[in-house]
Amino acid sequence: MRNALKPWPLAVVCLLASAPIAVAADFEITGFGGYTFPFYSQTFTYGPGPISINIPDISITQSGSFKIKASGGASFGGALAFYPVHAIGIEVRLDSADLKLEPEASTFDVDVTLPAPLEPIHSTLTLDQGTAALKTANTYSINLRVRTGGQTHLFASGGLSHLGNLQASIRQPVALGVTSADFVTNKLNVATIDLQAQVPLDKQGSSWGGNLGLGFQIGLGQHGGILVEGRGFVFPKRTAEWQGVIESPLTPLEQELLNRTLSSLPSVEIQPWWVQATIGISYRF
Repeated sequence: MRNALKPWPLAVVCLLASAPIAVAADFEITGFGGYTFPFYSQTFTYGPGPISINIPDISITQSGSFKIKASGGASFGGALAFYPVHAIGIEVRLDSADLKLEPEASTFDVDVTLPAPLEPIHSTLTLDQGTAALKTANTYSINLRVRTGGQTHLFASGGLSHLGNLQASIRQPVALGVTSADFVTNKLNVATIDLQAQVPLDKQGSSWGGNLGLGFQIGLGQHGGILVEGRGFVFPKRTAEWQGVIESPLTPLEQELLNRTLSSLPSVEIQPWWVQATIGISYRF
C-alpha cells in the first residue's frame, strides 16, 4: 500500500520554494528635485491683406509677427517602487514641473509704394511684450522599472503618464493695419488691439501620455541611496484660437481689419513636452 503525502510536509515544501521570492521582494521610496527643460516654441505671422486706396499707383503691404516660447523652472516629486524580484519592479510616481510661457514683442511692417517721384514709405511698429500664464504641470505615472545588481546600480523606468489640471492663458498686442495715411507728411496711422487665447490643456482630447527615465543610484549603507536621473514626458497637442479683446467700439474699417487678422493668424498649438534633470534620495525597506 502506497503512503499518502501528509499535508504538513507539503506546506513546508511550498514555503521553502517561495522563500527566495519573498526575500528578494522589497520596496523603495524616493524623493527628488531638479530643473525642467520644455521644448515649445511657435512664431506667429499675420497680416490684414492688401488695403485698397482710391489713388492710382499707390499700394500698401503690411504684415506682423511675434513669438511665444516656453521656459523651464523647478521640478520635484516622489516615487514608490515595488520589486517582486531584484531586477524588475512596478513604480508609481508624481512629478510636478514649473513651466512658463514667454511672449516676445510684436513687430508690424508697413510698406507703401507711391507714384514717382515720391519715395516709398517703410515703417516698422514695435508693440509691447505680451503676457502669458501657465499652471504648474502635475503628472501621475505608473511605470515598469528595471535595475542592475548591487547597491550602486543603473536603472530605467517608463510607462503611462496622466497630465493633471493645466491651462495656458495668453494675451498679445498686435497691429491691425493702416487706417489712415498722410502722404504729404509720410504719416501713417496704424490701429492696434490685444488678442487673447485660452488653452484648456486638461479639456481637449486625451490627457494620457508617456514618460521614460534613465539614471544611476549610489548606495549609502544597506538601505539608502543617492540617485541622479533624466526623464522625459510627452502628451498630445492642445490648440486654441485667438480672439480680439474689444474694450471700446471698433470702426467698420477696424472691424474688417480685425476679421482679416484673425483669419490669417495661426492657432496656438502647444504640445506638453519636456525633460527634467533631478537628484534625489531613496530608501529601501
